[in-house]
Amino acid sequence: MIASRFLGLLPACLLLSIATAQEPRATLSGQVVEAVGGRPLRDAAVLLLPSDPPLGAVTDSLGRFTLKEVPVGLYTVEVRLLGHETLLVPETWLRAGKETVLRVALRPAAFELATFTVSALAREEPEPLGVRSFTVEQGLRHPAMFQDPARLVAGTPGVAAPNDQANHLSIRGNNPNTNAWLLEGAEIVSPNHTGNAGTPSDLPTLSGGGVNILSAQMLGPSRLRTGVSPTLYGNALGGLMDMELRRGNVREREWTMQAGLLGIDLSTEGPIGKDERSFHLVNYRYSTIGLLSAMGVDLGDETIAFQDLAFHAGTGIGEHGELRLFGLGGLSSNVFEAVRDTAEWEFNKDNRDITYRSRMGALGTAIMLPAGAHAALHATVVWSALAQEREETALRNDLEPWPTQYSELEDRKLSTVVRLEGAAGGRVRYTVGGSTMLREVYNLWRQEVSGWLLRPFAQARFDATEHLQVTAGVAFSHFTYNGSALLEPRAGLRWRMAKGRALGISWGVRGQMPPYHLLYTGSGASYASTRDLDLQRSEDLTIGYDHHFGERWSVRLEIYDQRLTRLPVTAGLFGIPPPFSSTVNVWDEPVLLPLASVGEARNTGVELSAQRTFMEGWYAQANGSVFQSTWQDRGVERDTRWNASWTANLLGGREWRKPKEDRVRTWGLGARLYAMGGLRYTPIVVQDPETPFPVLDGPSYSAGLASFFRTDLRVYLKKDRAGRTGQWALDLQNATNARNEAFLYFDQRKGEIVTKYQLGLIPNLSYRIEF
Repeated sequence: MIASRFLGLLPACLLLSIATAQEPRATLSGQVVEAVGGRPLRDAAVLLLPSDPPLGAVTDSLGRFTLKEVPVGLYTVEVRLLGHETLLVPETWLRAGKETVLRVALRPAAFELATFTVSALAREEPEPLGVRSFTVEQGLRHPAMFQDPARLVAGTPGVAAPNDQANHLSIRGNNPNTNAWLLEGAEIVSPNHTGNAGTPSDLPTLSGGGVNILSAQMLGPSRLRTGVSPTLYGNALGGLMDMELRRGNVREREWTMQAGLLGIDLSTEGPIGKDERSFHLVNYRYSTIGLLSAMGVDLGDETIAFQDLAFHAGTGIGEHGELRLFGLGGLSSNVFEAVRDTAEWEFNKDNRDITYRSRMGALGTAIMLPAGAHAALHATVVWSALAQEREETALRNDLEPWPTQYSELEDRKLSTVVRLEGAAGGRVRYTVGGSTMLREVYNLWRQEVSGWLLRPFAQARFDATEHLQVTAGVAFSHFTYNGSALLEPRAGLRWRMAKGRALGISWGVRGQMPPYHLLYTGSGASYASTRDLDLQRSEDLTIGYDHHFGERWSVRLEIYDQRLTRLPVTAGLFGIPPPFSSTVNVWDEPVLLPLASVGEARNTGVELSAQRTFMEGWYAQANGSVFQSTWQDRGVERDTRWNASWTANLLGGREWRKPKEDRVRTWGLGARLYAMGGLRYTPIVVQDPETPFPVLDGPSYSAGLASFFRTDLRVYLKKDRAGRTGQWALDLQNATNARNEAFLYFDQRKGEIVTKYQLGLIPNLSYRIEF
């Protein structure tokens, strides 16, 4: 009797369990503040697009909002408030394992009837010319990015990577040494592991490395800046990697763990106290890249290891202010051991023991305080340091060592940026302030260069009409090491048309310190001191056009002309010109020649990009650039080392969502085709096989490597359940195992010219869980 009643209730129990089982849900929370002054904005409407039925919330008196029980997926967040510009945050990923937190800053509309749609990824709205924004979420969908911000922007137009085993970048035909790294708006040393990775000489550099020390768990919306930037930014003739840190959850504790063939990550975040104004975020990462070597993957015949730690904490001060503390540190090494059997020595490197070590650290603080009704004071102070050393010992035929060769490179920066941002009436917005940076370089010649770079700046933006926007500003750079100085005026016009279209033009002057880490700064009988070199100068003109098609497609066209002057050049010794007579072509090799600031170069190009943001389960990007990078060689215009002539990227992805009773499975596939012309080199030839010795076989950089082609793939499976999100992913860098040329060199042991190739197929299987 009891059994029959139980069997009779079983179908009902099953139906009840199915009915009560629910798809996992996500939470979106955050705060809407005034862009000028940082005050909370009440009654702002926050909407999720697309959603059916419509999902939205209204901010409270503190500007806060919360949207709960949202189906997991990718959305566009729209924020509206009467009298302010409408703002869109595209591709916002809501998942069950982590509460998505947004801090949205709305700018007052210059005209009451005007409604402009701008990107929340830009610090200045609308997004100016030369700015490419990116997010961590994109790094989790795009193939073979390894969550490295520099590798992410390598897929944008005009950006070329000299070697795919590192994140050094040549931007618009410029030397990688002309780039700079910013953290929370202040310049820091190169925040990368293994700074010698991907260089022909294997020597330390300050332009990048094998992988960024800041893991994806730490980064918020960031951007690459090229061309004419606001006067706040300086000391870079190429690009600025402007990185911002993500704020942690202020409501509850969350964890992220990730393990793969490249490394293991563990991060935690949560509130400090109970006022929902304080947070902390900590991430630790340890490399497991040795597993790839054990699988037989060719990583350059070296044993590579790294680990890093980063943190970010903040709290509210006063009624609307904020104080934050952040830091990061990393250790890395790569070791090459000589072959102990002399019969197997084939190349120069085979009888060498080479050990490279790197240490990097940064510590900073940032503060924001309201200053009156329509202004805010921002200040950031960051100390950063990078120390690299390389030891090379050659073995004789009896396996006894020759004397060891040491290469050391240190870079230290103490950066301060203070700015007052405000509005004067409804049409004028201004930024005034200054930056200081103490730069101390212990260079490859074991000489020290130390001095302050002082940069007061001012800029104003005037909305002349509902459609016309005028920007003008000026900065003044002064380097105390030798007293060199440069005035940097900048200006721009932007015509905003209907349906999100815009036409813009910008002009400006930028300056940068000479590459002191490579230059001999002493003096002697045969050498002139380089102490008196001027700040390098760039004069840029950029014209751009933005066009939107519907809700998701956008096209951008940019045409630029960059004229470089005051570049360090040399005439050589005894009237004999060296293979490089301008530092525009010098990347990793030290220079022991007299120099003068009289060199010139020019970069011109056209960039075209089309993008479809994620919608209806798929996204796509396509971009390309055609450019010329030349330098003046004793009155003759020649190709620079970086004149690849063209770049092209095709990127796309598709997701298939499979909801069940208590979970959502999402399969994803992403692919990227990256291609560019070959970088330049100076041809050399061995004329006499009996006495092999290389001689120049043409003018400097008159030959080019073969064009570069690489295909990357990413396949992933996301599983959302109540309170957690897991993701399996397989990345294949260079999926077709293409053999791309990296550089050519003369190998003394072989007595011939040898071609070195870039990395082949690199697989990375990883698992990530958030809860």
